[in-house]
Amino acid sequence: MLQDWYRDGIPVWWDESDRVTFDAKARVSKSRAAIERAQESSSGKNKKPTPGRYFVAEPRVMDGGELPTREEWIEEQERKSGSVVKTRFANDSGGQMLQGRK
Repeated sequence: MLQDWYRDGIPVWWDESDRVTFDAKARVSKSRAAIERAQESSSGKNKKPTPGRYFVAEPRVMDGGELPTREEWIEEQERKSGSVVKTRFANDSGGQMLQGRK
């Protein structure tokens, strides 16, 4: 159910917000490094990539404020599309939001 709200581990309301941009940051994974070293030694390649190096997206708000909430993102989407973004709640009283837009 949460897949509708997240893209690559990033909340969709951050990912699609006009107020948020992303910087790619390099990180090194020790587990990936071990696998890549083993693959490299078995393949005999001459290239020397940084073992275990991979990229993750770190959000940065362009205006310096707080990251947008899901509710702010829904309002933004409704303004852009001119229609209401449908959501499904756990109960009729508007409790916990379970699933994204349809």
